Amino acid sequence: MAERWWLDVGDDRFWKSLLIIGVLLNVTVCFTSDLGVDTHVRLAADEGGLPWGHTRPIDPQASDPDYSPTTSATRYDALGSQLGGELGIRIISLLFTLLLIGLTYASVGMVRGDDGSRRIGIRAAALVAIYPTFIFSTGRGYSESILATLLIAALIPHLLSNVESSRKNRLLAVIVSTVMLAGILAVKGYDMMMAIPVGVLMMVWFALDWNQPSFHNISRNPLRAGKATVLLVGLLMLALGASGNGGSLAVIASAPARFASALLISAFDIVVVYMLFGMVLWPFVHCTLSRLGDIEDQLATILTVVVSGFVTAITIYVAALWTYESLLWDSPWPWVTWTMGNNGRYISLVMVPTIMLLTRIKSLDSTMPFFDQPTKRTKAVLVGCLLILPISVLTAVHGRTMWTDDAAEVLDRNLEDGEDFLFIHDATLGMHHLYTFHTGIDSVEERNVTGHWRAPGSGWQDELVNGVKMENRGNLSNVQWVVLSPDIDWNPPAGWYEGETGEVDFMNGGGEWTIWTTHDEVLVN
Repeated sequence: MAERWWLDVGDDRFWKSLLIIGVLLNVTVCFTSDLGVDTHVRLAADEGGLPWGHTRPIDPQASDPDYSPTTSATRYDALGSQLGGELGIRIISLLFTLLLIGLTYASVGMVRGDDGSRRIGIRAAALVAIYPTFIFSTGRGYSESILATLLIAALIPHLLSNVESSRKNRLLAVIVSTVMLAGILAVKGYDMMMAIPVGVLMMVWFALDWNQPSFHNISRNPLRAGKATVLLVGLLMLALGASGNGGSLAVIASAPARFASALLISAFDIVVVYMLFGMVLWPFVHCTLSRLGDIEDQLATILTVVVSGFVTAITIYVAALWTYESLLWDSPWPWVTWTMGNNGRYISLVMVPTIMLLTRIKSLDSTMPFFDQPTKRTKAVLVGCLLILPISVLTAVHGRTMWTDDAAEVLDRNLEDGEDFLFIHDATLGMHHLYTFHTGIDSVEERNVTGHWRAPGSGWQDELVNGVKMENRGNLSNVQWVVLSPDIDWNPPAGWYEGETGEVDFMNGGGEWTIWTTHDEVLVN
């Protein structure tokens, strides 16, 4: 019988081939996918905020260019713009993904630290390369690979240390970790100074480990430390939200019932779908949990704290985000969680640390099945990879398409300097889609073009046709173009002429978009 190594997860050739396929898919998606809506929004931002209004407007059914709080985010998109706009973003995104794959190989092998380090490093890198979330984020110019790279960089000093390390080396490791955490906060748009209290907590943790042997029951026991971290992070975030603070977390106080249901959906989306299934970790869950309480190891405990802390924080944050924005957009609940389900991609931050943790446990207990020696889990690992690979291929080959690109091209060719346009779209992500026009219209700022957005039921016809002024809404008196999303009908008054129409890809809901204009002498083509 001919050898079928491509179906043998115990064969190194299987994983090397998977790694090559993953790299090729990440390169491919840069050519097939449009940038994500969040990336378009960040590209439009400047030091004064967002030029066409905040993505969370005061009036949930309308934009207002005058309401645009200054963003404090340190945006990696700025460098991408200097390197060639959208092309620069794609280059940076791909480079960080390739760097992430390389660091995964090195860091996971570092955890293993024996003759099997190269083998487990390649297998871990292959899983990262085919992970649909990283392929998805690479094509859309999202920051997931950057964040994951920074977290690995934060952990590497601790991988190089051990319990016998000098206090000077441990202090250096804490400083590096704090700086990398500040980088993560900066990329996400939060205050970098928030990393300092975490750095202080790390120093207190290690000080207690050095000076209080009784603290080893927590600092060197992964199960106890993990439980304590989940409890501490969870209670802190819930208390912050319940007090009406914490940005999006404040919705916990105003809509506790909806948040509770969102938390259940978020936990399933993040832990089950994106983590256990997407990262092909489910074959090793039971055997890992059964060993956590019996291990006494500082590195395994550090990794457990990192993974459990971020999983808890991300799960609660996503639930709060869904709750807040569903109320902001008046979206049907809980169906909006399907639209916003890709927020589960945030958990990709802990993919490599989780594999590090499993690798560390394997090095302490050689009987535990793992990717380097799957044993009886071989079939489960193979099934997991075969289930993930088609999703990865579809993500890379199909990419993301947006019909607003085609509509923006029409406006770009026909808009005169100083003219405004009105975009009619559902409230869910309506402002985000508006900013795809900002990217699609060349020299939009120099041409003094302003885009406006209205929800279908916002009464925009009275504003546009009758000149009705409404509070917290931009002035539509200069609008010469109207872009209608699919399934929105309009019987315009005299003086408006139908321009171009176009079909929407079935993956984006299907239907036909339409552009109307006041220019009867202009043939929109």
